[in-house]
Amino acid sequence: MEGSDRADEQGDRGLELSKAAAAWSGATYERISAAFVPTHRRIVDTLAPRHGDRFLDSACGTGGVALIAARAGADVTGLDISAQQLAKARAAASEEGLPIRFDEGDVQSLPYADREFDAAASAFGMVFASDHALAASELTRVSRPGARFAITAWQPDEWFRLGARLRPDYEGMRSQQWVDEEYVRRLFPEADLSFERGEATISASSVDDCWQLLSTSVPPLKAWLDTLGSEERDSAGREYKQLFQDGSLTREYVLILGTRR
Repeated sequence: MEGSDRADEQGDRGLELSKAAAAWSGATYERISAAFVPTHRRIVDTLAPRHGDRFLDSACGTGGVALIAARAGADVTGLDISAQQLAKARAAASEEGLPIRFDEGDVQSLPYADREFDAAASAFGMVFASDHALAASELTRVSRPGARFAITAWQPDEWFRLGARLRPDYEGMRSQQWVDEEYVRRLFPEADLSFERGEATISASSVDDCWQLLSTSVPPLKAWLDTLGSEERDSAGREYKQLFQDGSLTREYVLILGTRR
């Protein structure tokens, strides 16, 4: 029975990962990532990797942080659950001649050795993992003593509340706890932490263009919209458009900074 239970658990885990990979694929995320460049630069500037430092971009998407860290001279590895987004990251790195290693994998089971990295980051990525404690434990495990890491998480806001109301299994529900400092401290008992704030803005030429950008480029949002009929989709669009000011959406985030003891 014990072996059967383990097989069932592995099967459930495999199904969960497959669903997650599908949810984070199928969208032009690189267009959204371009809007996050100031945040990505802030992360890399704060971590300040030295030439040759082993740097992990966890849940890297299309490689926004990885590319900037590699330009700074770090020895960069990027990991993401979506093979489709990784293909875009590899293409971007190749275009610049940056020797970044990109691996397909799960932030809750990193395929790396203990204490392998000198710095690590996750920009709006690992906070969506289903098991926060496991994701945090894995990031801690692969970080050497003295390594610094940076994680960003969205503040609960009107975008968050609308998603929670409209969308079943809204992925934002899994991330909201990361803005609670005491909660995060419990996730990283082997690190010294500090917390900062920031804003990220996604802009387009009009409200309609902003919705077109977000609805086709935010992977879980696009995946959900693709399940709707035309009337439901139009109704959702009207509600989301009310959040845009002059064709832009500004959201606040928390920047979690840690040093591994």
